[in-house]
Amino acid sequence: MPARTVDPRPASRAPRLPARARSAVLVAVVVALTAAACGEPAAEGEDAVVGQDAVASLPAFDPSSAVGRYVPGFPQELLPVPASATLLATSAQPSEGSVPPQTQITMNLTSSLTPQEVLDQFAASLGGQGFAPVEAPDATGLTAQAAYTRQSPTDAGTATESLLVGILDDGARRLVTVTGTVLAPAAP
Repeated sequence: MPARTVDPRPASRAPRLPARARSAVLVAVVVALTAAACGEPAAEGEDAVVGQDAVASLPAFDPSSAVGRYVPGFPQELLPVPASATLLATSAQPSEGSVPPQTQITMNLTSSLTPQEVLDQFAASLGGQGFAPVEAPDATGLTAQAAYTRQSPTDAGTATESLLVGILDDGARRLVTVTGTVLAPAAP
């Protein structure tokens, strides 16, 4: 029986992840599963064709998301695709009313690595960028998870950035979702 949660933190009690990020992981897992099953939709207004029969038009994806690539405004330098992983989808949307400006992001991948190896990759990458582990929320159905925060000083004040890494293991591969709120990228 596989372990339900892998905890890369030391035994000390860490602060909890904000409630908004706890619920976001469940939404992100649903988005990841949908993206993995769907592929590219028909363009807005076009009919999808099955054999010779036209079926109902499919809506276009939300412009804040992209399948198989980084969406504009996603912080690629913060979350590059790890080794042995395939990018499924990303999303990036401004966090309304946040000062300093922040972006809500989600990244979905698949990986052939073990859940612990995936967590180790993210721990090294995010730790090298100033993120510290915090207590992850209890998320039913996930095989493993880890949460991170960092305090980033800006001209508009200090921003608290938080990320949650959730892994669903189906035995053959791992579905990985990284979701959270980070500083908005600088305007070009």
